[in-house]
Amino acid sequence: TYIFTEAPRFDPRAWMEGRDRFPSGAALRFASGQERRPVLTGFHVSADATISFDASRVLFSGRRTAADHWQIWELPLTRGTPRQITTGDSDCVRPFYLPEERIVYTRVTAAESFIEAAPRVGGKASRLTFVPGRYLTDDVLQDGRILFEAGSRQRELFTVYPDGSGVEAVRCDHGPDRGNARQIASGDVIFDSGAGLARFTSSRAGQVPDVSNVRGPIAEISPDQWIVTVRGKAGRSGLYRWANGQMSTLEVPANANAIEPVMVAPRVPPKRFPSGLVPTRTNGNLLCLNARISRTPMPAVEIRTVRVYTQNSQGAAVLLGETGVESDGSFYVQVPADKPLRMEVLDGAGRVVRAEHDWFWMRPSEQRVCVGCHAGPERAPENKVPGILLKTTVPVPMLEVKK
Repeated sequence: TYIFTEAPRFDPRAWMEGRDRFPSGAALRFASGQERRPVLTGFHVSADATISFDASRVLFSGRRTAADHWQIWELPLTRGTPRQITTGDSDCVRPFYLPEERIVYTRVTAAESFIEAAPRVGGKASRLTFVPGRYLTDDVLQDGRILFEAGSRQRELFTVYPDGSGVEAVRCDHGPDRGNARQIASGDVIFDSGAGLARFTSSRAGQVPDVSNVRGPIAEISPDQWIVTVRGKAGRSGLYRWANGQMSTLEVPANANAIEPVMVAPRVPPKRFPSGLVPTRTNGNLLCLNARISRTPMPAVEIRTVRVYTQNSQGAAVLLGETGVESDGSFYVQVPADKPLRMEVLDGAGRVVRAEHDWFWMRPSEQRVCVGCHAGPERAPENKVPGILLKTTVPVPMLEVKK
């Protein structure tokens, strides 16, 4: 039993430019055996279904009329009336359930898109991404982190905790275009990549090719069976059961696309994430253990300083400050919360040795430790006290733009 989206037209990359992924409409359909029926009636469009942990409710994005914005709705699977969760003069899409009766979704404006979390019933939404750009929710991982994609020309996968802290790339390798990701029961993450699906495993630092010539997001029927999307010769997509390398047809509408499958079955909720943020504070502290550690070879020069940048209102990089790097490669800085941040390290002659390409952010009172410069999230730190903390436990403030 599963739910999927049926759409005459589907542009999976439209969100990267702030456009509608379903320019000609879409509708959620329920499939069980030979039964096929609409999930709901009375809506101009509906899409992006996800199932509650007890499989009693479906969360989706929809518009009652053509003039409405996309909003997040919830509907009992047995019987009942759709209940609107989000409001506003912008689109809300791609929702997922979080523990503790909360949800997460993407809010889309003309200028940008960003990720929000909100209570299922009542309460105020909170923003989780703080760098201008385009973002799209993909899944909620078993450990409680939110998996999302970001990009303007090419997509990359990132994770963030439900309070907006700890943002990082899933793999720090600037790999090929990655999107439409889902985590399966084994803990692996399956995603679109180039000519087919690929996966991240906990034991591999890079991606591993998986099923070719198909697309995600997948729906896992069992450990060796998935529902996948295949694009046909006519340019339309259909759903197929993939089992041990063999394909069988599930949904191939004559004049529409069948996409976005999701299984209707109970599942184990992700782990709850207890936030330690203090909203009244306005800064975050960042400790780097060794700026010379990198997953790619570093030039054979001594790193002497680190510079931290933010963005101005026009999106240009502006300097917050610079400080020395200890002989063991460590440094400790304080940065403004909820602002775009980027770092670069320099040698003794002031030449840039390594610079970040992507922007990140820190939340109020967030305490963050990075192993090295471009080391990747899978790198474990060395078991020793960094030199900067033997000298001082007070971070160097980098809170104001340097004129």
